[in-house]
Amino acid sequence: MKKYARILGFVVLAACVASMVFSACRKEMPEVEVVPPPPDTTYNRYNDDSTALEILPDTIQVVFYDSSTVKEWKTTSYTTRIVRDTTTNHFEWIYIEANMPDSTYPRIELKVLNEIGTHTGVMNVSTVVTPAGSYTIPLSLGGDEKCGNLFYYSNDSVMFDLHMPDGTVRADWWPLEFTTEVLFYDVREGRLTVRCSGRMFDYKQWFLAQTAGTPISIDAARVRNVKVSFGGLKINRD
Repeated sequence: MKKYARILGFVVLAACVASMVFSACRKEMPEVEVVPPPPDTTYNRYNDDSTALEILPDTIQVVFYDSSTVKEWKTTSYTTRIVRDTTTNHFEWIYIEANMPDSTYPRIELKVLNEIGTHTGVMNVSTVVTPAGSYTIPLSLGGDEKCGNLFYYSNDSVMFDLHMPDGTVRADWWPLEFTTEVLFYDVREGRLTVRCSGRMFDYKQWFLAQTAGTPISIDAARVRNVKVSFGGLKINRD
């Protein structure tokens, strides 16, 4: 009996020593600091596409062009805001406004959905029939409710020609068709990466023809192409 008690005592002692050694080792092991990966500032994974417009970090790039004229500019200065549609589909829209550095114009007003995906819209029109003929008037982008929108202000003439009675100023270029690609949106960090492209018609030409009594359809107005891109743009959420 004493023999078994002695053996049991050795077992208990060994277990206690092992526990002490394990605890000591555990205390002496340094904590491994988890280092987060560096942020992606190249955006190369988004730059292989047909628009050939490079995406740069926190920089809005705009190209507005046709076969004979190209207006290209970029800026790191912009304003953003988030607006929730509480009347229809309850989408959250991100509004971005920016202009060419050291100038008021050209300027863009861009509206995109805070959701990754690609969407294309086409301008809805209404047809007006008169004794002299018919013409179309622009309404809003339709076909895809998640498309968003873009308005382009090319120069300060909009302040004179498109200053409305209610005090608002309309853009002189509106989209005929427009595609938004939300490539990345980090809600926690508020970072947005987007590529857009489309065709715009000269709304000012169309509007002045209406006011002069010689109306034209929107597809009879001048047309230009537009491309917009930016990577990791900081979005303010008030």
